[in-house]
Amino acid sequence: MEKQIFDEEEKRFYNLKLSMKVFLSNKTAVAGLIIFLGYVIDALLMQFYPEVIGVRNPNTLIYNFINPVPQPPSAQYPLGTTYPGVNLLQAIMEAIRVDLGFSLLIVVSGALIGAVIGVLAAYIGGYLDEVLMRVTDIFFSVPYLVLALAVGFVLGRSLNSMVIALIIVWWPIYARYSRSLTLSLRESMFIEAAKASGASNLRIMFRHILPNTLPPILVQISLDLGSVVGIFATLAFIGFIPNANIPELGYLTSLGLNYIQSAPWTVIFPGLAITLFALSVNLMGDGLRDVIDPRRRS
Repeated sequence: MEKQIFDEEEKRFYNLKLSMKVFLSNKTAVAGLIIFLGYVIDALLMQFYPEVIGVRNPNTLIYNFINPVPQPPSAQYPLGTTYPGVNLLQAIMEAIRVDLGFSLLIVVSGALIGAVIGVLAAYIGGYLDEVLMRVTDIFFSVPYLVLALAVGFVLGRSLNSMVIALIIVWWPIYARYSRSLTLSLRESMFIEAAKASGASNLRIMFRHILPNTLPPILVQISLDLGSVVGIFATLAFIGFIPNANIPELGYLTSLGLNYIQSAPWTVIFPGLAITLFALSVNLMGDGLRDVIDPRRRS
C-alpha cells in the first residue's frame, strides 16, 4: 500500500516536472507569464498595500480641475496626465486591479457554470442533453457583445449588472468543451471501474469526470481573460457603464479622446495597457496548450 502511494506521488511529481519543462521551452509563453505576473502583482499591491506606492484610495480617480489640460510625460508624471488632470501612471495601475478582478470573476464564473452544464448534458444524455444544448445554441446564435448589451439593459446599466450580463453570455463555450470531453471520458475504463464499485452518478460526474475536463478549460480561461478585459473596457469606453467614475482602462481611454491629436499619450498608454494584457494571456495560453498536447509531452 505504501509503495503504491509512493508510486502515485512519484508519478505526479514527474508529470508536474514534465509540464514545467514543456511550458518553459516555449519562450514566448514565458514572456507572457512574466507580463501577466506583473499585472497580478500590481493588482495585489493596489488591493492590499496601495500606500506603498503613495496611493490613498485606489477605488476612485483623483481629479485636478485647477490644471485639467493633459500634461506630457515628465519626471513628476512619467506617463503624463489625462483630462481632468489625472495622473495617468497611477490611474492605470489602479485600473489594472479593477479590470483584472472583474475579468477573473466573469471568466471563472462562466467556466464553472458551463463546465457543470456540459458534464450534466453529456453524462445524463437524453432529453436533458437536447434541451441544454439547444439553449447553448441559442446563446451562440447571437453575438455575445450584443447579447451582453441586451441583458445589461434588462438588468439595469450598472457595473454589477454588466458583470452578471457577461457571466450569462460567457458560459456556452465552456459547456461545449466540457460536453465533448465528457462524451469521451464516460466510456473510459476508470469510469467503468467507478460504476462497478458502486459510485453514484453525482460522484462520478463531479469527482472523476469534471477534474479531467479542467486542463483544456484552463487553457480557454487564459485566452478569454484578454477578451473580457477588452469587452469590459469597450463597454466603459462607449459609456454603457454609467457609474464609470472609477479607475478603469476603457474609461481612462475615453477621458483622453477629445485630446487625441494634441495629447496622444492620453489614449496610447491606457490602450497599450489593454493590448499588453491581452497579448500576455494569449502567449501564456499557447504555452498551456503545449502542456496538454500529447505530442509535445512525448
